[in-house]
Amino acid sequence: MTGDTTIGIVGLGTIGRIHAERLADLGADLAGADLASEPREAFAAEFEVPTYEDHEALLEAGVDAVVVGVPNRVHEEVAVDALEAGVDVLLEKPLAHSVESAERIARVARRSEGFCTVGFTMRYSGLTERVVDLRESGRFGSISHVSVDYLRRGGIPGGGRGWFTNPDLAGGGVLMDLGVHVIDLALFVMGYPTVEEVSGQTRSEFGDYDVEDSATALLRCEGGRTVSVDTSWHGTSEPSQDCVVRGTEAGAAFAVTEDDLTLVDADPDAGSETIAVETGDMHLAEDRTFLESVAGEREPAETVEEALTVQRVIEAIYESSERGNAVVVEGGNR
Repeated sequence: MTGDTTIGIVGLGTIGRIHAERLADLGADLAGADLASEPREAFAAEFEVPTYEDHEALLEAGVDAVVVGVPNRVHEEVAVDALEAGVDVLLEKPLAHSVESAERIARVARRSEGFCTVGFTMRYSGLTERVVDLRESGRFGSISHVSVDYLRRGGIPGGGRGWFTNPDLAGGGVLMDLGVHVIDLALFVMGYPTVEEVSGQTRSEFGDYDVEDSATALLRCEGGRTVSVDTSWHGTSEPSQDCVVRGTEAGAAFAVTEDDLTLVDADPDAGSETIAVETGDMHLAEDRTFLESVAGEREPAETVEEALTVQRVIEAIYESSERGNAVVVEGGNR
């Protein structure tokens, strides 16, 4: 990569700086925007780049693309302004704080000269990439079920006092924070089948806030395929980020942040095989892919339509939990 591409970082908190560090290493020029002066000053000093008080000023100054790391409720405003200016967008997950907002972003993205992608980082694990390669080669046969979990202990963002636990800003709790990752991971591994029905339960057990801190769900997809999801900020289980794939010819199991993939053959006499796969820096791989897409060297890895599917699944989980029964998702549209 050369320094010919300028990426604006909107929101100069933790995730914005994670992207900035990697994009700088990849040779991109940077600019920053944040409503607060302290992070602007720190960002300007560290990266020796211009900063602006808001995304409008950043866009007016001229950038090729933006990485957006602001509260979920603000995603639509920043993404729509950027896309209407023909600027490419990488939104931190989720696509938005609500399905309605996500749909508005998607409508603008469809007609924009720029593209919109969402930061589903688990796609960029070397293990995920190997599993997708195995699927495409036919090693699994027909995948019938994928089980995913993202479980923490003591992992409530900001100790429950930040915007992640504010339903007006976040749109929800752990599903919007961690669940989005593993829902995308499972559907991505399966090749993004249509989700037809969702049954879910959310809970708030470990804090004084108005969002869920754990959730469990079953997704019924076209062709009788299923996905099970389990996620929590805090609970009485060991932390994990696991994915189990079951197919008619073989299955696989891996932890997203580790370096081993277990491959299990359908023939019980064949046993199992452990394959060493380097996980790698998922954020670095994500940002490299984004830069290559901005430069026109490849298609964006994630599509706004896939992110919209994840948003609809999350809303269906909330609705199913509230109603106490399964919710039909016809054609992926609510």
